[in-house]
Amino acid sequence: MALLSDQFEFTRPQAITLTAGLVQLAFGWLDMFGLDPNYHVIQIGVGALGVAMAWRLQHARMYGLLLLLAFGTLAFTLDEVSTEGFLGVRTALLGLVITLTKPAKAAPK
Repeated sequence: MALLSDQFEFTRPQAITLTAGLVQLAFGWLDMFGLDPNYHVIQIGVGALGVAMAWRLQHARMYGLLLLLAFGTLAFTLDEVSTEGFLGVRTALLGLVITLTKPAKAAPK
């Protein structure tokens, strides 16, 4: 659970999900790599979903699994090496990290 005592704290997967969502939003908003405009829409959608799903641990894990499956499949179906393929692999690996990261233990009182 994300609540420890009276203070609201993020677990590690939630923090990574929020950070990943914000980075995806930034990459979608700014044209850093000269990507296809449709890919910007995908990045903005994935980023907004990450920010929305970061508020609960179960949702953050689900977001990581979705990234792993969706972008991993996309990366394996591309025929050529491209920037979109590299970003797909990067996003799939990020999903793997979110899915497998253990939440931190509560500090003893």
